[in-house]
Amino acid sequence: MIKTCIILPTGRFQQKLFWVNYSKLDAGYNHDIILIHRDFLGLENFEPCNKLGKIIYENKIIGGKDIPHQAFGAYRYFYKKYKDKYDLFIFVSDDVIIKRNKWLKCIVNNLYKNDAIGFGGSQIFNGGKNYPHESHIRAPFWFAKKETLEKVNWEFNSDHDGEMKIGFQLSRTGYVGIQIGNKLDLGFDAFEKNHITQILENKYFSPKDNYFIYEEFDYFRNLYNNLPKRKIKKENILSPYNHIGKQNVFIDLEPFDNLLFIESLGVAKKYLDVDKIYKNTYVIS
Repeated sequence: MIKTCIILPTGRFQQKLFWVNYSKLDAGYNHDIILIHRDFLGLENFEPCNKLGKIIYENKIIGGKDIPHQAFGAYRYFYKKYKDKYDLFIFVSDDVIIKRNKWLKCIVNNLYKNDAIGFGGSQIFNGGKNYPHESHIRAPFWFAKKETLEKVNWEFNSDHDGEMKIGFQLSRTGYVGIQIGNKLDLGFDAFEKNHITQILENKYFSPKDNYFIYEEFDYFRNLYNNLPKRKIKKENILSPYNHIGKQNVFIDLEPFDNLLFIESLGVAKKYLDVDKIYKNTYVIS
């Protein structure tokens, strides 16, 4: 059994977000939760439950001072505190809504199917495309093996800076990074207003509520394979933010299970079977 923990910073409304689907679904794998609070804010009259392990309470305010750099600062601080106790670390923000039954088992199975794979996330964005940001693994929901994290310096100067740098730092360890799921069907922070992932979800699924559970995990791969090539470039969504604008669903957003984090492509080609989907879009077989 791989010793697994979830590092979960919490806030005032966390019982209305993360815990709804977490409590409803079977994670599928034993784990502890390191629940990081700020003087128990958001835990008044609320008792979190973990049927597959322990809940360990940790205060983010130490000696009257808040650990700096928000969630990413908490990820770093408590990983270092517990690094000798666990083999796999899941970093989750409390506004993430879990979207899949057996979600944790899915993470474990995918990360441990090959020794070369060391980290991943529910949402990877690869730079060099129309999408305007550099390559990054989104901070609300990512994960890494201990042996990968041991080689990371955790150098950043803000929560956002940590999000934008962690994928590069993980890639430099010599391990491969993958997206697990298709950006929608593992879990994401569904309450960030007009995020491109919300727009993607609404275009294809129009869920009645934010706690929608996904059952068809290969939806986008099947759609891509069955569309005439001339239509692939017409599958676009429009962001209300001018700097993001129109994005092609397949070419820019890459909603594919086992999508490679592009910075680890070189290592992946040495140790894994890699399939090219479209130009610089690669997945592992």
